[in-house]
Amino acid sequence: MNTENSSGSNSSSSSSINNSNNKNYRNNHRNHKAVVAVKTFRKRDRDETERSFDKRLISEFCISKTLSHKHVVEVYDLLKDSKGRWCSVMEYCSGGDVFSVLQNFNLQDEEVDCLFKQLLLGLKHVHESGVAHRDIKPENLIMTADGVLKIADFGVADVVKSCFDDHERTSFGQCGSEPYWPPEVLQLNHLTGYDGRAVDVWSAAVTWHCLVFREIPFVQASTEDPKYAVFLARRETQTWQPLSKCNTAEKECLYGMLDPDPETRWTVARCLTSDWVRSIETCDAGRTQMGGRHRHHAV
Repeated sequence: MNTENSSGSNSSSSSSINNSNNKNYRNNHRNHKAVVAVKTFRKRDRDETERSFDKRLISEFCISKTLSHKHVVEVYDLLKDSKGRWCSVMEYCSGGDVFSVLQNFNLQDEEVDCLFKQLLLGLKHVHESGVAHRDIKPENLIMTADGVLKIADFGVADVVKSCFDDHERTSFGQCGSEPYWPPEVLQLNHLTGYDGRAVDVWSAAVTWHCLVFREIPFVQASTEDPKYAVFLARRETQTWQPLSKCNTAEKECLYGMLDPDPETRWTVARCLTSDWVRSIETCDAGRTQMGGRHRHHAV
């Protein structure tokens, strides 16, 4: 076996796949060559014990390993390299992360819709598996060459309901990226916590804004942020400028996802049954399930 550095690898990190040390990893076995991605984790923080560091990485691996789905990056193995560094071996997606795509391409409306629905389909499986991702953002969404979107990096994911639980668990702690946090994470109550899956819904809506406008809508979901204050004021009358060109069905779904109240915020399941999202045709290599076509930047 040998390893080859990918041209786009960056410094290592344990929390974000776009900041991890990724390599193409060729496994030669019986004349079969499989190209996979290798994420090399940085060394543990000074205030973290070796045991807790190992536990955290193993937890990420176990969560990722159980989430077998078309729209979730498949993880194959967790191992240590010759230098004793933990490495995660996973499915290689040559299309890069969505953040990089947005920096280099102007996406057409049909592709934006297609990618957004693929994200929701992936999240539906993640949530139904009892997991909250808690760090949904363009950097953690990976593309195949055929335009298939896959959710990656479960470094801060939380198991909110296991097969042994009768009720959902509450999530605690601030993690992920602040511009994608809903208000309840920013105003975190350390005693009551929050619903991790509701966080993913909010983050997915912010990601939609990034897909369309190539920028975040606000820096933080707090009235201290002028743009968020405008959003709150305009949300009541559904006159928020970024959604001004959306039709009624699109507005209903997106405003539902961007509900500041997590108790009434739409779930992923509700989004997928909405008139708008049901009307979106997802595809492989630009060809929809109905046999039609729409353009993808990489196809």
